[in-house]
Amino acid sequence: MITAVCVYASVYAPQPILPLLAGEYGLTTSGGAFLMTAVLLPLSFAPLFYGLLLESQSAKRMLLIAIGILALLQAAFGAAESYGLLIAARLFQGVCVPAILAALTSYLAYTVDREHIQRAMTWYVAANILGGFLGRILSGWVATNAGWRLTFYLLALALAVCFAAITRIKADSRLSVSPVRPSAVMPILRNGDIARLYAVAFTIFFAFMALLTYLPFRLREIDPSCTSFMISVMYSGYLMGMVVSASATRITRFFGGEKRAMTTGLALFAAAMLLVNVPSSAGIFASMFVLCGGMFFVHAVAMGTMNKLAEENRAVANGLYISIYYAGAALGSYVPGLLYQGAGWGAFTLTLTAFIGGAIVLTRGLRFGPADKM
Repeated sequence: MITAVCVYASVYAPQPILPLLAGEYGLTTSGGAFLMTAVLLPLSFAPLFYGLLLESQSAKRMLLIAIGILALLQAAFGAAESYGLLIAARLFQGVCVPAILAALTSYLAYTVDREHIQRAMTWYVAANILGGFLGRILSGWVATNAGWRLTFYLLALALAVCFAAITRIKADSRLSVSPVRPSAVMPILRNGDIARLYAVAFTIFFAFMALLTYLPFRLREIDPSCTSFMISVMYSGYLMGMVVSASATRITRFFGGEKRAMTTGLALFAAAMLLVNVPSSAGIFASMFVLCGGMFFVHAVAMGTMNKLAEENRAVANGLYISIYYAGAALGSYVPGLLYQGAGWGAFTLTLTAFIGGAIVLTRGLRFGPADKM
């Protein structure tokens, strides 16, 4: 679990310091944001291809290789003197991360008995969310007090400690990564409800990652004296993901079914997206709790529902879901920034709200049992 925290921290650590990096390297807003796009792009392709490449490999060996390389890449990012080197480091980090995550989930499946695997996976998801939050907080605090480069040296050190700990693990397993073959994809996509859930996943992660990536630039626009640490604190709402993911089943029952629950979560997400237009750091801070809570709730319900509907080839269906939502995140971390640069924050957030509105339309078109009809 500690390894998962460190890995996700390394993915999201640059986000709150993007304005700082853009200023240091003379970049446009979207140019700075591409540091997030670079790491997310490989994550969007990995579930489609890594199953074929990593099938039957040793989980322990894969962990050691990928974590060792990721640690070196974190140090390389901290030492980089050019934008090109930063981008290269991020791209290769994005290649390493999926291999690590596949190995970690394989270890969980191998070492945890079936009776406790669901609880273990819940803790694993919580570790991922916590890692994303801690990476942002760490980079913001360190950048404000000791310079941004130290963050990535510290992450490299933390990953090196994980590497050393894994060498002491005696248990091993084979990577349980299911290849996503074209012949298995089409039957899944022919299920209209699953296809709609994929579209919802793409849309919400597009809007969510767009806001999280460009929020630091907006905060500097509102208050040029806003420090990197103050920006990183704005991501505190991200922790709502841990709360709603653990409570998603109970909340869904309260609303009477997945369809109503998802529609409510999307409505909260859209409302919070409009609220971040307030020219106030305090207002944005409060809005982020609603926004993150709504988005993570929809994600949890959508993924759970998709697994119920995918009676066959569930592993392939999950791989496609992960690929699609990271594709949405990768595009969202860059494309909307061009609109922000050209038309301003208001047009940016209204467009993202319209995307969420599209997700509501898709959700209302889902065809479940009577309990889920609107």
